[in-house]
Amino acid sequence: MNPNLSNFLRKFEEHVGLRLQSIRDLISLEQKKPLSAAIFGQTGCGKSSLTNAIFGTHFDVDDVKPCTKLPQAHHGHDSKGHRITFWDLPGIGESAEADSQYLDMYADYAAKCDVVLWAFQADTRTMTCDSSALNAIVEKLGPDKKSAFLNRLSVVVTKADVISPTPWIFAKNRGNATVAASRETEEMLDKKATYFYDGLLGVHQADVIHRTYVTSEIRHLTGLFPDFWLDDSEAFLCHKGTLDNASYTQLVDAYPEARDELSRLREQSRAVCCSARYGFNLNAVKAKIAQKTTGKSVLRLSQSVSTASSAFSWSKVKALGLPVFFDQEKNELIFDVETVE
Repeated sequence: MNPNLSNFLRKFEEHVGLRLQSIRDLISLEQKKPLSAAIFGQTGCGKSSLTNAIFGTHFDVDDVKPCTKLPQAHHGHDSKGHRITFWDLPGIGESAEADSQYLDMYADYAAKCDVVLWAFQADTRTMTCDSSALNAIVEKLGPDKKSAFLNRLSVVVTKADVISPTPWIFAKNRGNATVAASRETEEMLDKKATYFYDGLLGVHQADVIHRTYVTSEIRHLTGLFPDFWLDDSEAFLCHKGTLDNASYTQLVDAYPEARDELSRLREQSRAVCCSARYGFNLNAVKAKIAQKTTGKSVLRLSQSVSTASSAFSWSKVKALGLPVFFDQEKNELIFDVETVE
């Protein structure tokens, strides 16, 4: 081999090797940092329970006492042993005076946390204090940080199990069980997903950028422009604003080959309804968080949030406190889940 060429290749390998090592060191450093998560929402909406369900942590849950008056950092580990810091913030809606005092605090955590969720309890209909708090936070953040915060914010509807126009369905498979909502319950949750998302974000929806990975051929997506665009890598399709049902239906009719991407973008323009108690729709919450995470936070999120089976042990079903049916006239037990093996 030519000596000059050999010398060039050696220097090239050394240079590339050093750069690769620097990249590895950077990735290792970022992965060692704890993932930070903050959940806003009214007192008692199940913020800690949801965090435990998503990350496999074991933060204390208290169904009686209200949240703390000051932010508390709960340092724990996810199911894989990676560090997580969950910021337990004072609940919104305690009083107008308290909310006013907390706004600077909310804005601070909104700007610095890797994961930001806004939670509503499924059986509530009021969101005036939540939307007012969001407006105040956005104003305090200013134009530069506003966009980053809104694009990182995920809206979730917790305690979906309290919604039951018709019974929830428990499917037993030997020692495990899966829970599904009935059609009527699904329809109600579907309406709530849109109601809470639109009600919270209000006028800010126009500033939110949604993105989804590309699975269709690029040529099938070009007709969607200019309201949609591909990122520089052409791996993600992006859309700014809200994709409502009417717009979604029109677009799918016009561009059926882009249905998969449009469907995922439509879901991002809604809240995710879930139940930590029933293990319902938790993977959808994790997917929503993943879609909202960018930059170095992806390294920390990817090791702490993973998909998992929606099945849980039958013994947990027995601990859910499901109704027991007893016939007083016949003095006999009709049904008790505790008796089901």
